[in-house]
Parts: sequence; C-alpha cells; structure tokens
Amino acid sequence: MTVPNAPAPPAQIAVWYFVGATFAFALPNLLYPDMVFWMRILFFVVGVALMIAGGVRLGQEIAGRRAGRGPDGENRAPGPAPEPPGHPRP
Repeated sequence: MTVPNAPAPPAQIAVWYFVGATFAFALPNLLYPDMVFWMRILFFVVGVALMIAGGVRLGQEIAGRRAGRGPDGENRAPGPAPEPPGHPRP
C-alpha cells in the first residue's frame, strides 16, 4: 500500500555515469578494432573521467539518503503522510 503524499525517492543518476564509462571502455574494441592508438587512449581517459564523475555522484546520492534528503536538498524523511485539514485523528 502506498501513501498518496509520500515523497519520491532520490533520483538515481550515478548508474548512468557507470553505464557510459562501460561503453567508453568497450566501444573502441568492439566497433573499431583498427582504431589508432591515441584514440584508444582518448576513450580510456573519457571512461576514467566518467567513472570518477559517477563515484562523486554516487557519494552525493548516498549522503542524501543518509541525511533523509534528496540530492536537490528537498526533505525526504520517511514518516506518515500529513493528514488533510478538517479530518481529526480517531
């Protein structure tokens, strides 16, 4: 059962950085086997940069979950939904 006024969980964006890094590491070997060496190094550097950016983003997401806040700073603390006005508790 879901609570109608429950806040959405924080966005999970870090995984897409890691997916992009996987493609950056794999594409030169899969699609362009005769690629020049300096282009392979460039793809490797892009993959490492995406891994670092994904790690930073993952740290932000984990810190946001621990603090009960989303990455945008909005309060995401779990708890009961607020009651509508005019409806007293039984």
